[in-house]
Amino acid sequence: MGWLDAGGVSWLGVLIAFVATMVFGFWFYSGAGLYRLWQRATGLTDDVVAVSTPVNRVVAFGGTLLANALGVLLLAVLMAGLGVSGWWQGLVFGLVLGLVFRAGAHAIHNGFAQRSPTVTVIDGLHDAGALAVAGLVLGLTQ
Repeated sequence: MGWLDAGGVSWLGVLIAFVATMVFGFWFYSGAGLYRLWQRATGLTDDVVAVSTPVNRVVAFGGTLLANALGVLLLAVLMAGLGVSGWWQGLVFGLVLGLVFRAGAHAIHNGFAQRSPTVTVIDGLHDAGALAVAGLVLGLTQ
């Protein structure tokens, strides 16, 4: 499977892209980003967030770190295997994958869970944006 060969992957690029997506996520879900709108749409009050246990936070952030690392790594492998290069191609490739797979998964799961469409749009935009940022960085570091 040539597309699964990690030989053309820039590991420094993967690390930088991982950090860039985390920074993007921290901003996106901050007070300067869409946190308050997302919070209202989810129904999570400041009181509920404040009583979240340390274990819950570790599990949530641990899962986020692992899933993000795997997503960035797979994006890098796909880009290398498919010959996606340069910042523009990387950005578009990451955006398309983010919209189709990540935002699409939110739409499917949130639709059946009857969550607010606003949550689906916000989370989908975050995921598509994060993979676009990762693709841009990976395209620059090949």
